[in-house]
Amino acid sequence: MTLSTIINIAITLIFIYLASSFIIFAIQEKIILFFNLKAKNLKQVIYGLLGEEQQKGSFSLTERFYEKYLNLPLNPSLSSKRQQEKGGKLQAGKLSKSMGPEQIPAEQFVADLITVVAEELKYEDKDFYNKYELTKIIEDINGSDCRFSEKMKRDLSAMLQRAINRFEDKGEQLKYLDKQLQSWYDMSIEYALEIYDKKRQYISIILSVIVVLMFNIDTVNIIDNLSKSEITSTLSNKITEVIVSNSESNSCSQVNEDTEFQTCIQEQFATTFMALDGIDNLPIGWNFSEPLKEQFTPLNFPHIIKAITGWIISIIAISQGAPFWFGILNNLINFKSNKSAKN
Repeated sequence: MTLSTIINIAITLIFIYLASSFIIFAIQEKIILFFNLKAKNLKQVIYGLLGEEQQKGSFSLTERFYEKYLNLPLNPSLSSKRQQEKGGKLQAGKLSKSMGPEQIPAEQFVADLITVVAEELKYEDKDFYNKYELTKIIEDINGSDCRFSEKMKRDLSAMLQRAINRFEDKGEQLKYLDKQLQSWYDMSIEYALEIYDKKRQYISIILSVIVVLMFNIDTVNIIDNLSKSEITSTLSNKITEVIVSNSESNSCSQVNEDTEFQTCIQEQFATTFMALDGIDNLPIGWNFSEPLKEQFTPLNFPHIIKAITGWIISIIAISQGAPFWFGILNNLINFKSNKSAKN
């Protein structure tokens, strides 16, 4: 088998992975939206941050923050540390149940928290931290009239005390306190997003299993068929031609936002798929007249293991996601183009 044949097989196989990944991505987003998973994650973040328990009818800062952030007018000038590190930008608009806690800037949360503290401690001025000494604020937070959770009292008191111990100047104390509060929020967000990403991964794997079995995406069988098919080179060249054309007119590598990147490659994929309309010889799917003939002839243990292995490889591959395979596909196409140019 020549290098060109291997590259053609790889391009076609990865295109199949990419197509399957987009199907899974679309279904996954519908599931997340239907069950409000991002909104629920937001509420869990705030409950954990404030140390409250979900009890109906009781005083809850979490519910107050949650309702506020579901209808929060986003300020594009504010961005959390996490978004700045990613190079992302907040867009003007409102948070919705399809958006998660990572879209709430740390500065916004800290400002709202200060307002809540002022109201709960019955301070008339919202800039109470300038008016009162931090030691008094600690005493009031730990007073019997304060309805904050024990965790929140401990966390706020500890941050205030660290600011007092580190600096004597009131201005420096407040700057340090602000940084601590933002870090406190950002760390909670990072932890929550790790949990949320795991949930997404679980959903992706389950959907990958369903899609692989539904469309009989058997990697071993696909490679075997492509290595014998005369159309492999034509199919690979067509995919290469369309993707190169799309990349020249609209490069997804210049997009920073995750959502915009997904949309960009989805548009490129749709264009590629339409260009390939009429080519129905991809070695996937079931032959419903004789569904077991091709993969399980003869029907014995080695062939069954071979098919199961192919399905497992496909499940693992597809669950990596469309951006992953889109990047690899582009690299392969660039390699193929450079190789052809040299020849």
